[in-house]
Amino acid sequence: MMSRLTLPLTHLFLLFSCPLTAQKSEHLSGVGTNPTLDRLSFSNTQKWDRELQKYTQQSPVLLPKNWKQSVAIPQPPANSSTRTAEELRLLKTLATKRSASQTQIEAEVILPNFTFGKHTYASLTNAQQRPATAKLISATFSDSAIVIFTFKKQFNRVRPSLLAEKLSKPIGTAIAIPAHPAYPSGHATSSWTIAYLLQELDPNHAADYHKSAAAIAHHREIAGLHYPSDSQAGRVLARQLMDLMLANPHFQRQLNEAKKEW
Repeated sequence: MMSRLTLPLTHLFLLFSCPLTAQKSEHLSGVGTNPTLDRLSFSNTQKWDRELQKYTQQSPVLLPKNWKQSVAIPQPPANSSTRTAEELRLLKTLATKRSASQTQIEAEVILPNFTFGKHTYASLTNAQQRPATAKLISATFSDSAIVIFTFKKQFNRVRPSLLAEKLSKPIGTAIAIPAHPAYPSGHATSSWTIAYLLQELDPNHAADYHKSAAAIAHHREIAGLHYPSDSQAGRVLARQLMDLMLANPHFQRQLNEAKKEW
């Protein structure tokens, strides 16, 4: 098993910052200056998808019952903060690159099309090809979804395109805006969680899996659906989730069975 990061959460957040955000907004204040603007949230600008909201009422299988005491992500910057203003400016810049990413953005609307190195999520969860791997990846994704939507409900962050409208800086989206809050990014969290699992199964190609997860997350920024800080939080969260799972003897037994298929 590959060594796992044990850095403090604040260090992890800085370590995993994408270059664009690290250079442009990491040093800026996340403190709000406009209470009216800061009261804007997902729940007062959009409606939750009821089926997805059900994840917040479920319990994970591979994570400990007290996972909420072991997992944390930073508070997202306030709507009226200088950091959010810079993130919105960066998203407007990224929007000019959509033509090269539109096909992938549309494909990655659905989970089976997520690509990790030379694999797709659909192939990885094909029980006929790798039954133990398929079972483990599916269970890992399900647990990550519970955590993702629990945090989304907690932070209730408004989507960037809707906030930009209030600031008279419109940012169109490449696809429909998902019916759940922005923070943390579900695509970033789930893709990085799977990438970290794949590096345990196939360590020789860990860099490929990391590159794929980063691309999936970044495509959501290019699409105008997520702030870069949503993606950063997703990767931080994924590392914590995988470490908690790796500490679970039941998960380790399943992992060892899956390793035999690689």
